Amino acid sequence: MRHYKTNSTPAVARLLAATVLADGGLGQDEFDTAMQTELAARLSIGQVEFERILREYCDDLLMGANYLDAVHLKLADEAFALLLEDIRDPALQAALLQAMQDVVKADGVETASEVDLLGHALQKWGLSPMTVPARTRELN
Repeated sequence: MRHYKTNSTPAVARLLAATVLADGGLGQDEFDTAMQTELAARLSIGQVEFERILREYCDDLLMGANYLDAVHLKLADEAFALLLEDIRDPALQAALLQAMQDVVKADGVETASEVDLLGHALQKWGLSPMTVPARTRELN
């Protein structure tokens, strides 16, 4: 998995990309929601940059993923934990978690893999329901 600078826009965009793909497919609703989050606007993550990061993530995923079945790939938990380590600023973590939740909810279906991804972020970043914005607390 390639490395991006800590707390950088590409590191944030990669975690949004991971969230978009967490259910095993690239859904238009999830993609659009990722682009429309408050965080994406604040960090000026444009569609061209997000598509580039998404492609890079897919390339990395194909190189080092655990295969679940013939169609779906899942990044190993240990590798995902390393991606989460690239975001160390607590305020950025909370904002990113909110954006990730918005992406998960975009298609109206929360899969086990999406909820698991959000749970890993909560645990890794040491966030509790009380330290995360109200809309994010719904997951706990």
